[in-house]
Amino acid sequence: MTYTFTATSPGTRAYYSGTQSDLQVEMGMFGAVIVLPKNPVSCAASTSNLLAESHWGETDWRLSSSAYDHASSCYDREYLFQFSEMDLRIHNQADEQIQAIKACNSAASSSTACPTQLNVITEPYSPAYFMVNGRSMPDDMDPNYAAEYPHQPYNGNPHMHPGELVLLRIIGQGRWQHPFHEHGNHVRILARDGNLILSQSDPTKLAGPLLFTTTTTPGVAMDGIFYWTGKGLNWDVYGHNSTSTDGLAKLACTPDANGYNTGDPTAVNYFEWCADHLKPLEKAPFGDVASNGPMTLPDANYLTNGTWFGGSAYLGGDATTRAVGATGTTPPAGTIGNSPSGEAGFAFMWHSHNEREITTNNVFPGGMMMMMLVDSREFIIDESN
Repeated sequence: MTYTFTATSPGTRAYYSGTQSDLQVEMGMFGAVIVLPKNPVSCAASTSNLLAESHWGETDWRLSSSAYDHASSCYDREYLFQFSEMDLRIHNQADEQIQAIKACNSAASSSTACPTQLNVITEPYSPAYFMVNGRSMPDDMDPNYAAEYPHQPYNGNPHMHPGELVLLRIIGQGRWQHPFHEHGNHVRILARDGNLILSQSDPTKLAGPLLFTTTTTPGVAMDGIFYWTGKGLNWDVYGHNSTSTDGLAKLACTPDANGYNTGDPTAVNYFEWCADHLKPLEKAPFGDVASNGPMTLPDANYLTNGTWFGGSAYLGGDATTRAVGATGTTPPAGTIGNSPSGEAGFAFMWHSHNEREITTNNVFPGGMMMMMLVDSREFIIDESN
């Protein structure tokens, strides 16, 4: 069957089987339709972020400069998240019946009538697998097109730099509602099912809610903007220190009208929140970063041995290396997945607020969970695949 339609408005929408949805959607017959604006908007903030990305050798992989024909829908990066779940009993039934039909056809004589249809019982519905883009945690953190997931090519591993506007295309593709929470900030909803949410008193302004959880309703798609700058943390996330001998530790922060360091898009600390510049976090740091801060960090050997821990609470490889110092013991040797001189970003957990949905077949961690990685500007976010 071929369907044709005219895309009269931009936005993100779901498509899925409409003939035997209880079985066919369960089997993965769904996807996303993304319609781009005919007249995309060019925004000053996005232009500056493009200059910063270009300076560090990044490529612009956006589908458009704006999600809609509206100035408030500009963005710098975009990610698609399709939420679904799976009931193993349904799949086992389908597999058993298909194998039985194959065996019957292989052994059939001219007078044998083999079944031609499945009769799968889909209720009561008790899913045990909860997925984002067809994968569960930790598989959704592996690269796109990873060889071990040939049928789930798209991961759930978003990256961003401070100050970038990240467009989230969120679709509920299963049968359950999923309360998904994005740590780090709320998400400003632009539209539902391609319908911009506009102010009744001033249609030139968006009026979408600022959501703590983007609750996915089956068949409903949402477009929203996630934003993170470090504002309000009350410490210098780059670990600047005016007495340091390291040039990167003494970068200036000149606030613009909104309080951010946006004068030079090529600076490592582009979009730093200047009110926290030079504010120390640690009272007794390991290395070169400033001291006499509001707290003393616990020994990381006791706090974590996680493979993503970079050794400090600072953004960027240089700051992490300086925080550890020449004789520092964190992170413990041989346990890190990312070198402290490499990525060294902040990881914000994004996960379902339904506790069962962050398990895989009742095993934690798993399910609808991923990380938003906020990377320092010198780290190149590769979206080539």
